[in-house]
Amino acid sequence: MIRVADEKTSAVQELSEETFNARTAETPACVVDFYATWCPHCRAFRPVYEEVAGACDTPVTFYAADVEKCEEAAGRFNVRSIPTVVILKDGQPVDTHIGAMTPEALREWVATKCEV
Repeated sequence: MIRVADEKTSAVQELSEETFNARTAETPACVVDFYATWCPHCRAFRPVYEEVAGACDTPVTFYAADVEKCEEAAGRFNVRSIPTVVILKDGQPVDTHIGAMTPEALREWVATKCEV
């Protein structure tokens, strides 16, 4: 099962259907990992995602959204496979990546798309 870290101890903040729109819109640049607790690929990717989020010293916010708890948001971003990672700027999608990435690939992708 994916460990959903306490926001006080993790650089990854968990979103709910109720908080998704407000939190992603108020953040100039953010990354959202759409996942499911039952998905083995998501479980394997989560430590990578948390590592990159924790090491990121730029103004990019890292969020996680369980597709079973954020169905509307997952549908709006056309999430059909998980993990799916979406970069948003001012609440608008900039790019989407389907599948896991290495820490290096994730860092480079975020830096390039967020222009940090």
